[in-house]
Amino acid sequence: MNIFALLGSVFDSITVFMLEPAFSPRLTKEKIPLCVLFTVHRESRQGGQHSTIGRSLVMMLSLQLGFQLGLTGQLQASPDYDLAPVLYSASKDDNTITRIQAAMDAQTFNLSGSSPAELLSSLLDELGISVSSQVLVFSKTSLQRKMITPANPRAIYFNNDFYVGYVPGGVIEIVACDDPKGMMFYSFDVNAEPEKRRFLRSQECMSCHATKNTMNVPGLLVRSVFTEQDGQALLSWGSLLTTPASPIEERWGGWYVTGRQGQTKHMGNQWVSNKDVGRDGYEATTGQNVTDLSGFFDTNKHLADTSDILALMIMEHQIQAHNTLSAAKVSYLRSAYLDKAIHHGKYDVNSPSAQKMILATADSVLKMLMFADEVELPEDGIDGSDLYRDNFTGQGLSHDSHSLRDLRLEKRLFKYRCSFMIHSKSFEQLPDEIKTSVLKKLHAIVTSEDDMPGFPSLSCREKERIHDILSHTHAAYQRVVSR
Repeated sequence: MNIFALLGSVFDSITVFMLEPAFSPRLTKEKIPLCVLFTVHRESRQGGQHSTIGRSLVMMLSLQLGFQLGLTGQLQASPDYDLAPVLYSASKDDNTITRIQAAMDAQTFNLSGSSPAELLSSLLDELGISVSSQVLVFSKTSLQRKMITPANPRAIYFNNDFYVGYVPGGVIEIVACDDPKGMMFYSFDVNAEPEKRRFLRSQECMSCHATKNTMNVPGLLVRSVFTEQDGQALLSWGSLLTTPASPIEERWGGWYVTGRQGQTKHMGNQWVSNKDVGRDGYEATTGQNVTDLSGFFDTNKHLADTSDILALMIMEHQIQAHNTLSAAKVSYLRSAYLDKAIHHGKYDVNSPSAQKMILATADSVLKMLMFADEVELPEDGIDGSDLYRDNFTGQGLSHDSHSLRDLRLEKRLFKYRCSFMIHSKSFEQLPDEIKTSVLKKLHAIVTSEDDMPGFPSLSCREKERIHDILSHTHAAYQRVVSR
């Protein structure tokens, strides 16, 4: 019999939580005992077989928990995002995609067009995503790798709440970041018969999209890889996780890049012609400052003819933001849940341990929002598509003609070092304790004459502008200020 079925036949409920290593110097990551609380069925208290089984199990668990035996491994198998209270995989999704599907089921809405390109364009319009955000990846590093080649790259379109991917001949992939449970992954088969087209939630993506590269929550990642001429990634050469802290020289291997970055070289727009040379012999000498991709593949297969350098860098920041916000939410909810279990159903948000955890989590979010780890841009700056730049900045919430989407593009991406992602659904859905702590500290930073250790040094004008913009565009910030 399965051990959990056996436990279920004897106990009404089982609560499991791990003791933190900090509780004892003898505990290690490899040997962390579990505390298990059991509630026994009434009949097992009457004596007889159930009583014997119950006592035996309690003794077995008491002896074996904490020594990494089979049962312990099973109990620890689920990642934090699949444990209470989050329960990501088992949860019912509730976001813009589910609402679109509900409208399609009720026959009150449908995507317009019949061809894959028309359906894709209709979906982007419905989600408020500009075609100019298109970026193109030709490395075989996704579930649709068989169709992806340098001649048939995968396109990604995005705004601050959604990502949409499409490789010609394949299905549309969607990531919705406006769901309270976290980022949700969907596919939509544009090649199916019209009556069979549905947005299907996918768990298949979790093997790559819920790892340490995504902060151990369902999330997104950008990788820079060395590729062969057919787009096959030379993983034996290693790969580079791309974040805002990554040097330009290590970005965009396996991607097309349009735009200018001066004398600084990146890894895009090229592949390895002789893999016997080895990684040390690879030099990014071609594919720099490219403005026309027609020499690489037939761009008519896609909705745009660009893979904009500015869009790539903004997408990389957004992905870091979404992962950070999701990880902060899961971490806090799990910690609060376990604290409540330990203290008999009570959670004291003002306790020293809770406050320490809230402040640490809030700091990680705030450092992301303030670009604390952003690499300095090339000396010549970057220059991308006017169409994408105008579309991106035009979506900003502004005050007195200033917005958090205002760009600088020399030394750093943005004029003001407070991310526009503070206006995203993901930030809005943070637990109130974390969100309030972030906004309080941000307010303290931008209204103080002094710099705060660990955060960028801002001029008085920059602080004043950030404060003014948020004071007029961000309701939660306004509430913090008014207290």
